[in-house]
Amino acid sequence: MRNSRSLNYEQALSRTAELCSRCEQCTPDLRKKMSTWGVPAGDADRIIRKLEELNFVDDFRYARAYAHDKLEYSGWGRNKIIQGLWAKRLSRAAIEQSLSEIEDEQYVDIARRVIKAKIRQSKEGVSTFDSRMKILRFAMQRGFEARIASSLLKDIIREMDDTDTDDETWDEQ
Repeated sequence: MRNSRSLNYEQALSRTAELCSRCEQCTPDLRKKMSTWGVPAGDADRIIRKLEELNFVDDFRYARAYAHDKLEYSGWGRNKIIQGLWAKRLSRAAIEQSLSEIEDEQYVDIARRVIKAKIRQSKEGVSTFDSRMKILRFAMQRGFEARIASSLLKDIIREMDDTDTDDETWDEQ
């Protein structure tokens, strides 16, 4: 929807700069916002270039922040992060760089946390094949690779079995 009165170059530049100063933005989102404000495409291009010169907007920085936040706070895996960044229409280079900066150890720790949380929520736990498949599907829907999710689930089940064995040993004494 377009406003009845469109913004001129200076107004749009001021509004987008303020928006960028509050939180990280990407150029496709800014273009979309400016379009709704009735800013002509030529002015939008000039505004984006100006914001890039002033370092208000940087798609690579945005992609890094997005990947970090979605991994750390939302518990998303690489596949879902890729989909989210692709939906934002960011460049392949920005997406690849943001993923390359994710540390493997941190990634696996978060995947483990997500899987353990799902196991705790599950009524059956991991006692049946179907319950294990539900947990694997959940991890994959969160964007974690099947290979990693499967390996972690096996490790967690093994840890749970070891804990149960230790508890039984203490009970017998």
